[in-house]
Amino acid sequence: MNPHCPLSGSPSLGTGLSSSDALTWSDTFITTIDTVAVECIRPCDTDRRTWSIYSPGSYRPEDYLGTLHARDTDDLWYVQATGEHHASFADAVRTLRRPPNGLREPGQTG
Repeated sequence: MNPHCPLSGSPSLGTGLSSSDALTWSDTFITTIDTVAVECIRPCDTDRRTWSIYSPGSYRPEDYLGTLHARDTDDLWYVQATGEHHASFADAVRTLRRPPNGLREPGQTG
């Protein structure tokens, strides 16, 4: 988070997010995906449909999950770190939560 670009007001709870709604989303909001909250912060140098994703209230580099944006050409959500495209914001956030290649989820066997 850029300390020279303060948050614009209090985060609000976003529910039922879809790419068609992205034009009306606020610069900062908290939403829940798969029972886990994420805080979404639009970088202060853009007015595009782009948000950096964090654990709520955690803005340290190690708490940064990644950045997503809705593409203008087809409204698919683009995950900058992986280059993947997803039809929904929630699916794009799930991609950010995936463990790195070669690591298994706790309790996973095989």
